[in-house]
Amino acid sequence: MPLLQLKKRDASPLVAPAWHPNFRNFERLPDTKVVRTNFFINVASVAAALVLGGLVGWREYQAGALRQQASAAEARTATHKKASDEGLRLTKLFNDEDRKFAEAAAFVKAPIATVDILDVFGESLPAEIQLEYLDLRPFDATDPRCTIRGLAAGTKDQASGAASAYVETLRTQPRFADVFASVNLTTINADPRTGMLIFEVVMKFKSGAKGGKKP
Repeated sequence: MPLLQLKKRDASPLVAPAWHPNFRNFERLPDTKVVRTNFFINVASVAAALVLGGLVGWREYQAGALRQQASAAEARTATHKKASDEGLRLTKLFNDEDRKFAEAAAFVKAPIATVDILDVFGESLPAEIQLEYLDLRPFDATDPRCTIRGLAAGTKDQASGAASAYVETLRTQPRFADVFASVNLTTINADPRTGMLIFEVVMKFKSGAKGGKKP
């Protein structure tokens, strides 16, 4: 009997499971995830904003620090400017005085004193000659010389002869012979203002000429 009943049950047709249409709209359904997608988007946006804000803040901090350093440097410069200007003034004053001392020392060591040159010029100057310019350079490294310029009176021939004779007189001066290697008339021209002749004489120093007035 039980065997017959089991066979009858096995022979009965299978019943299909219950089915109904799925009308759910997944796009409109709420997000049921544990961590929603919008959360990650918001976190990323906030992180990016924080990074950009930090960069801007760091740049502003650096700019502010540089401005403070520049202001401090300007303040130090202003503080020391007065002392620096005074130092420059004193340095210039010292250099000017040192140059004067050097010129005085050179003047003393000159192969012939200026007063001696003037004495010789004054003693040997003829009436028809007038001296107007004297340039004394005994320590010129390239061309140590004494240059004089003057006027010669008279007619053209007379003035020219007077200038030449005066140059010859200077050549024969014993005091000049000790210190000058040559005495030459380099220029002679007519002066349209006075009608006199303008002449120039160049007297070149000997190399190694020694000073001191000859007894």
